[in-house]
Amino acid sequence: MSIRTDWTPVGAVGAEEHTGSGGDVREAALYLATAQATSREKRVAWIVTVVSIFFFVALAPFAAVKLVEISSFIPGYVASLIVISLVTAVILLGQYVRLRSLAILALAAGYFFDGIVLIPYFLSFPGMFGEGSLIGGFQTTPWMYTFWHAGFPLFVIAYALLRGNNSQVRTADPLGPIIAAAAFVVVVVLALTVAATAGHDLLVPILDGNVKTPASFYILGAAWAFSVAALAVLWWKGIRSTLDIWVCVVLVAWICDIALSAVLNAGRYDVGFYFGRLYGLMALGFVLGLVLLETTGLQGRMADATAKLGEEVKEARGRARQTEEQLRQAQKMEAIGNLTGGLAHDFNNLLAIVIGNLDILVDRKKGDADVKELGGEALDAALRGADLTQRLLAFARRQPLQPRPVDLNALVTELTKLLRRTLGENIEITLDLDPDLWLTVVDPSQLDAALTNLATNARDAMPDGGSLIVVTGNRRLDEDYAAQHADVRPGEYAMIEVSDTGDGMTHELMQRVFEPFFTTKEEGKGTGLGLSMVYGFIKQSGGHVNVYSEPGIGTTFRLYLPRDETARAAGAATTATEAVAGHGESVLAVEDNASLRRVVVRQLRELGYQVMEAENAAAAMKVLEREPVDLLFTDVIMIGGASGIELAREALARWPDLKVLITSGFPETKLNGNGRAAIPARLLNKPFRKEDLARAIREALET
Repeated sequence: MSIRTDWTPVGAVGAEEHTGSGGDVREAALYLATAQATSREKRVAWIVTVVSIFFFVALAPFAAVKLVEISSFIPGYVASLIVISLVTAVILLGQYVRLRSLAILALAAGYFFDGIVLIPYFLSFPGMFGEGSLIGGFQTTPWMYTFWHAGFPLFVIAYALLRGNNSQVRTADPLGPIIAAAAFVVVVVLALTVAATAGHDLLVPILDGNVKTPASFYILGAAWAFSVAALAVLWWKGIRSTLDIWVCVVLVAWICDIALSAVLNAGRYDVGFYFGRLYGLMALGFVLGLVLLETTGLQGRMADATAKLGEEVKEARGRARQTEEQLRQAQKMEAIGNLTGGLAHDFNNLLAIVIGNLDILVDRKKGDADVKELGGEALDAALRGADLTQRLLAFARRQPLQPRPVDLNALVTELTKLLRRTLGENIEITLDLDPDLWLTVVDPSQLDAALTNLATNARDAMPDGGSLIVVTGNRRLDEDYAAQHADVRPGEYAMIEVSDTGDGMTHELMQRVFEPFFTTKEEGKGTGLGLSMVYGFIKQSGGHVNVYSEPGIGTTFRLYLPRDETARAAGAATTATEAVAGHGESVLAVEDNASLRRVVVRQLRELGYQVMEAENAAAAMKVLEREPVDLLFTDVIMIGGASGIELAREALARWPDLKVLITSGFPETKLNGNGRAAIPARLLNKPFRKEDLARAIREALET
């Protein structure tokens, strides 16, 4: 016998054949009736069949040889058969309950029939209860034997026909068919018993004493033919499952049983009588033995599967905790980002007023040294405030970017020249650049700032000097990696790796390294926004950043930027447009903040433009209707009424040649939103310097 080691469902039968109510293909593969027979099982079955046939051939010539009568043989034989048959029937019924296949129910009924029909057979056997028998006459026992050996193959034929080639007949409720099958078997056995007892005198004699009559050859031969027919039908319908194979082995042994004990022998208590019945005992025991072996193997596999499942559950819980922590971190970062973005508009408006007025003051009082010194310091402080806002926006992933195709190797090489002077002679910079590095689309100035932040952090972590290693390469982040990092999309990325040989960080520090305003530096040595800016910029660029560090060994940051499949190598950077004064063009400045509007109007006039002003969209439309305007310069967010974008869209619809420049301190400004048509306008972010305004106005007018 073999214990199954695979659970492949029957290949030739559709998946629907293997499932019952609440079952599935994987569950069906656990049962003998539906599990596909392995090559090993087929070999074992063939060996058992060949051995059975070999012993049958060896015993056949001696079938009629008389042996000693053993009075205890029949009771032991019958008791064993009853137990084997009924236990097998119960096990098959258990499989029927799960799979709901009437084919399995038919086979279970066959084993139940064997267990029940043996009772009247035993009760009628001569000499078991004194000199006579409890029921029937002398012909009752051989006829019950005939009914028994002809009946079981009929149930096997029903099993084969109900199983079919490509489908099984199925039931929804298992209890009703079980009761019906059991009742049918009991009624059949009672009817056969009545025929063999009450109708005893009408039956053709099979035995004359202990010797067979001439008619027995035809009667018992017909019972033998039923077994041959059952084997043929089962073979014709196809042998696929483990149960199919062993039912075939049972039928072969069953045929040998009838041939020895009923066809080739002479009567009772000869070689055929004893060995034929042993064949029958083995035949009915094959399936039960196989089930017991399969159950033992299944228990072992269940134990292995349970242990494996426990490990998988443990790993899943670990991944769930990791994902929960990542989600909590992402939510925290998102909350800070939302707060930052919401404050950006008002803060940028305030800075725009301060910077604008300081620009005008310093410009007008060029000869006053005190004004130049004090105004310059104030202007530098305001510009640092503007830079601080930009860093916050970068962290919040709301900083407007200007991405373009970039050769990261060229960018890193150029940046390294600056870093060698910035970091000092005690920091050795090593480059390992992949010559086949993919292009990516990114804002190069923001990437420069991010890499500079990483480099300066590395310098601070190596006060006594060390090595800074920058590596580039192509990487593919797969689904498994993405499953462990909630913010990653699987795909191809160009990677920049920045490593140092500094002090390193603990696990606790790594968990907080990207938080804004978190720093391990001394007070006044850093804002704690550098790495948060890197984090926000990379996320806003559609990339991914991770960090690995060990105390005393060093730290590695890896920046992943999505591969650009269509971009060509970035060309040389264009020279920034010179600030150019106006030539008397008319500009309509629309701004709801009165202080900022006064600054903008003054700057525009000093730049040589004719300036008109309006506090909202409605006032701006009235100006446009009565005055010729070359350029509309409008804020986006205005209290009450239409926004600057809505104003620009309506104005362009009426005056298509009008030039438009839009400004905003709000980080999420989009000139094309909600699926509406884009407007031909440029964007100037607040706060801006006078020269920024000059360039933006000229570019808008000359577009």
